[in-house]
Amino acid sequence: MKLLIAATLFSSIAMAHESDQNCSLELHDDLLVQRADVQLLRSDNPLWRISDQGQLWINNQSVDTDASTAVLLQQYQAGLRDNAEQTVTLVADAVSMASEALTRVMAQFEVDNGEAQANIDRALNKMRTNLDQILLRSDNSIRINGSKLAGIDNGFDDEMSKAIEESVAEITGNALMLVGKAMSSGEGNFEQRMEAFGQKMEKFGDELEADMNVRGEQLEARGQQICSSLQQLDGLEAQIQAKVPAMQQFDLIQVSTKEDRADTDKTNSAE
Repeated sequence: MKLLIAATLFSSIAMAHESDQNCSLELHDDLLVQRADVQLLRSDNPLWRISDQGQLWINNQSVDTDASTAVLLQQYQAGLRDNAEQTVTLVADAVSMASEALTRVMAQFEVDNGEAQANIDRALNKMRTNLDQILLRSDNSIRINGSKLAGIDNGFDDEMSKAIEESVAEITGNALMLVGKAMSSGEGNFEQRMEAFGQKMEKFGDELEADMNVRGEQLEARGQQICSSLQQLDGLEAQIQAKVPAMQQFDLIQVSTKEDRADTDKTNSAE
């Protein structure tokens, strides 16, 4: 019973998948997206700034570029702007999905243990707090604090796992109580009551899994859309670096394929 509940819970909130590409922003500094420009900051000092018209500044010094480079810069900052907005929304939706799945499971099994719910809430709040340190959004700007990634509390995974384990234990106990109620009360004979209880639990599990799978696939599709956009930005970035060599030190976007990851895994295994 415990393994069944745990499997249902984790399968509902997990979105593990194989993709043809893996995209990432290599942010060790902070990316600030504003209405008029996009900036890369280190200790709040701009390393570069690109206006929405394609004007470039490096270390607060204006850089003269030709018209074609200005177009590339304009497209680059627009792409970073769009992806920052999509990423912030995607992360918020993923956290909401995980929270809802946990809440629905606990409600179905009538878990009213305040401590169990508090543990889950505490872990989810820690996740939100960590995310809020990295992704900040206001009416006029989005800030992605790459400089704070290394400082995020690595103990979150352990805390979340512990909270879920405790909740699963609580759910297991409540499930056994519900089984006991089904055995001793309700319409029909013992076999009919147990069959009805089993059908009720199966229906809940199927509905939860179907709902979360649909939403998970939607999140995955949005993630792949961001990845495809980053691939295009990677090409723009390379063109800009070729035209403005001083930008080569700011290689923000990395795109790798399955083949690249397989080669890396082989190299690591050989070592």
